[in-house]
Formats: sequence, C-alpha cells, structure tokens
Amino acid sequence: MDLRTLTIEQLTASLRELQQHLPPTRAAELSQLQEAVQELQVHRVELEMENRALRETQQELEDSVRRFSDLFDHLPTGYLIVSLQGQIVGGNPAALLLLGQPSSEVIGKFVRRFVDSNDAGRLASHLEACLQSESQLTLELKLRGSRLDPLDVQLSSRLAPVTLVEERRIHIAVTDISELKRTQHMLEEINSEQEAFNYSISHDLRAPLVTISNYARIVLTDHGEALDDEGRGMVQRVENAAIRMEETLKLLLEYSTLAREEVVLQSLNLNEVVRDLVIEHRGVIQQMLAEVLVERDLPPVRGSRTILAQVLANLLTNALKYTRSGMAPKVEIGAGVTDGHVIIYVRDHGIGIEAKYHERIFQIFERLHGYSRYPGSGVGLAIARRAVERMKGRIWLDSKPGEGSCFYIELARG
Repeated sequence: MDLRTLTIEQLTASLRELQQHLPPTRAAELSQLQEAVQELQVHRVELEMENRALRETQQELEDSVRRFSDLFDHLPTGYLIVSLQGQIVGGNPAALLLLGQPSSEVIGKFVRRFVDSNDAGRLASHLEACLQSESQLTLELKLRGSRLDPLDVQLSSRLAPVTLVEERRIHIAVTDISELKRTQHMLEEINSEQEAFNYSISHDLRAPLVTISNYARIVLTDHGEALDDEGRGMVQRVENAAIRMEETLKLLLEYSTLAREEVVLQSLNLNEVVRDLVIEHRGVIQQMLAEVLVERDLPPVRGSRTILAQVLANLLTNALKYTRSGMAPKVEIGAGVTDGHVIIYVRDHGIGIEAKYHERIFQIFERLHGYSRYPGSGVGLAIARRAVERMKGRIWLDSKPGEGSCFYIELARG
C-alpha cells in the first residue's frame, strides 16, 4: 500500500484498524503515528488553502491581462512600445492607423522611419532624454508614414519600469493633434484680423471723427454769429455726436483688447487701489457734491492692478451718474473675505435696476435709459465683466428700483 496515495480519511481508518490489532506495548508508537497523521492533515489543509489562493491570484492576473489587452487594442490613442535603440516591438491598432501601415510593416522597424525627415534629429534627442529621465516627456512632430501630407502628432514618452522577464522599453503614446493645429492656425488668423480691425478703429475710424468734432467747434467759434439758433444747435449736435462716437470706438477697442492681452495676476493692496481711485476722481466727486465712504483695512486681493482700477472706476462713475433727482450721490466701497475669496462691493443709493435687467446690463451696447438723461455708450459694464473674468473672478449685481444698486466683485485672496 502506497501511503502517499491515501486520503486523510483512509489513513484515519487504517489507524483505527491498526489500533485494534496492535498489542498495548505498541500504544506509544501508535500515538505518535496519530499525531503525525493529524499534522499531515493540517499541512494538507494549508496546502489546499494556498493552492486555492494561488488559483485565485492566477485568475486575477489573467483577468488583468485580458483587460489590459482589451484596453490596449481599443484605446483611441496610438500606443507604441519601443526598444532603447528606437526599434518598434509593439503597437496598438490606433498607432498602426496613425502610421498608415499594417503591423507587418511596423513591428521591427525603427520609429525614425515614420517621422518627417526634418524631425528625425529631434526624435533622437527625445528618446535619449527618456533614457535619462523617469518622468514623462512630450514632443510635437510630423508623422510621414504612407501619407503624402505629414500628420501633426504629440508624443508622450516615458521609460517603462524594470521587469524580470524582458529588457527595458520606452512606452510612447501618440496623439493626433492635426485638428488642434488647424484650429490654432485659424485662431492666429482671426487674431491677425482682429489686430487689423483694432488698428482701423484706432486710426482710420477715430481720425475722421476727431476732424468732424474739431471742424464743428471751429464753425461754432468762428462763424457762430452768422448762424441762427437752429443752425448753431445743429452744429453743436454734430460735434456732440462725433465726440460720443469717438468715445464709443475707444471703449470698443478697450473691450476687444481685454480678450487678447496677457493678464498677470499678483497680490494687490486693495487699500492703495481704492485710495488712488478716489484721488483720481476727486474733481468730479467734489463737483457733484458726492459722498464716497471707503471701508478701512480692506483685505489684499489677487488680480491686475491696472484692470482692477479700471473696473472700480467704471463702477464708481456709474454710481455717481445714476443718482436720484434732487439728491447728492452717496457711494460706499468695501470688501470682505468669504471662503478664501475677497468680495468687493460698490454700493450707491441711486435709481436702482429691476431684477429682470440684472444680467442684461452686462451685455455690450445694452442701455436702460436714454442718452440725453444718462449719457453713456452701453459698453462700460461689458468691459467690467470681461476684465473681472480675465482676473479669474466674477461680477454680479443686487439692486431694486428706487433703492440703489450694489455691484459685487469676487476675486481670489491675495
């Protein structure tokens, strides 16, 4: 009988049978044999548990391999596995599609074969840099493949981790950025046209308006006595219209420029910004017998000093302008900190605005009142919103008719 082929139950049964036939003098040996069988039983249970855990681990590994293979094959981004010498040893279907070649024409070939000749040197430097760095490196170049026109792509490459079963590789994700490049080129053309348009506003359109305004003033000064009241009124309206149009063009240029110019954000002393604002407008404040109250110890904010000063100046002049008839303007300026952001407010006690217009007034050329009553171009608040957004903030309004308006600006704390 081969004991190695017996089960635990068979061994136990054999021991019981042996116990019945052994003399009492052999009882100690039988006890030792029973202990050995019990240890064997425990060891066999442990082995079965280990085998079960091993099978589960193997199953998980096989599932992981299947998931990786499925992801690798169906990933929309091209993926290449390259040797340290730049030879392609693997690639997913998306990469083969970008290269425009079947697997038989790609595997075993060097990457430089599929790159535009002008980018071959940059590719070599890129792969060399990957060998020296553990981080991911990117490079934009043109793939040639089987296409007549090269394809703009971005390579995102990194040195693969060390494994025990294969030599180290470089993993390269290949992303088609040709559409992005076309969009970028289109935006550059639009910006170029915008520059030409801005130049036209600054020179070709504003210059005739200045001429009209100047000549109207000369007519009124030198020949006003030869005109009757109606004639002088007409010339005066021509001058006013030219001045108004010039101001509108200037604001349009400002609005357009805000969308394109680079904005550098930094920590600002809000006390100094508001102090300079009040000093700059001291003349009109005194002329209108206005009262401007500024809260003390304003918190620092993160923004552009020039742009923030421009926005606050717009809100202050609006607060002074839209006052109730027969009342001296009163404006309050302050700020508080909420959830790590600074909320600046400019509050007036003027005519107020209905709730249905709270969003509309921030749109360009939106005016709620006639020009003769409250002069303005309808561009100022549109500029204010765009300016605040360029500083990564937001602006909104709280107002009721007859109860004044309060404009809020939220910016990051400085």
